[in-house]
Amino acid sequence: MPRPRKEFELDEEISKLYYSAKEAQRRLGLGNDRDRFNYILRTRNIQRVPFLGGQGYYKKSEIDQLYAEIWAFLLVGESKDILYRAATLDDIDAEIELAALNFGSKRAEATRGHRTRFLQALPEMSHYLFSKGQMVAAINLLPMKHEAILQFREGKRGWLFSTDELEQFEPDHRLECIVIDCMTTTCATKDKRMRYASLLLGNLARVTFVDWANRGIDIASIDACGGTDDGRRILKRAGFELLGIYENGRDIYHLDIDSSEMPLLREYKAALAEWRKQQG
Repeated sequence: MPRPRKEFELDEEISKLYYSAKEAQRRLGLGNDRDRFNYILRTRNIQRVPFLGGQGYYKKSEIDQLYAEIWAFLLVGESKDILYRAATLDDIDAEIELAALNFGSKRAEATRGHRTRFLQALPEMSHYLFSKGQMVAAINLLPMKHEAILQFREGKRGWLFSTDELEQFEPDHRLECIVIDCMTTTCATKDKRMRYASLLLGNLARVTFVDWANRGIDIASIDACGGTDDGRRILKRAGFELLGIYENGRDIYHLDIDSSEMPLLREYKAALAEWRKQQG
C-alpha cells in the first residue's frame, strides 16, 4: 500500500536538517566503512537521532563541521607537496592533458581553442591543484548571462558558448555561474582523487572566493552537469543538489549560495557581508 502523505512530508522535513547514516558516511568520504564511521562519531560524541522505525539520522550541521575539519587536516598534511593557483595561458597544455585522461584525447583536444578563448576573455575562470609539480585537479568556473544558464541546463555544452555570453568577476551585481569541467587525475586511486577534489574545492572556497568577496564579487549560484559517477559524487559532497535531469540525460546540479550551509562558504559569506557593510 502507498505510504500516507504525512510520512512523505515528514521525510522531506527530516532531510532538510539530517543525513541518514549512508548519506553521512558518503559526506565524510568513508564509503562503506561502517566501523570507521561509527568509531569517528563515538570519538567526536556525535549522537544518532532516531526517527521513523528506529532509523538513525545525524544532524547535518555536525557532520558538515566534521567534514570541514577533516578537509583542513588533509590540507595541512599535504601542504608541502600541494600548490593551488589560478590558471595562465601557459597552463593550457597541462589542462588538455588532464582533460584527455578524463574524456579522451580527441574530445580534450577539440576544446583547446575554446579553453584558450575563454581564458583570454575571463582570466580568473580556471583554477588548478598541483602535486609535486604535476597538475592533479582543475576546475573551470564561468559567470554567465541568465539566458546562457538556462541553455546550459537544457543541454548546451559549456565550451560551445560565445564569449559574449560571459559575465565578468566584477562587483555590484549578482553572478550566476556554471562549472564546465571539474577534473582530477586518473593516475591515482579513487580515494586520492576524492582528496584532490576536496583540496581543490576547499581552496577555491577559502582562497579564491574570499578574495572575490573582499572585492565585492557576489556569486548567487553555481550550476554544474554531473556527467560521470565520480563527478556526481564530487558535486553531492560539495553540497550541490540535483536540480533535474534535462535533455540528453544531463544531470544538472545546483548550489544556491544564499541558502547553502556549507562550512566552506562561511568565510566567503562573512567577507562579502563585511564588504557590503563598508560600502554603506
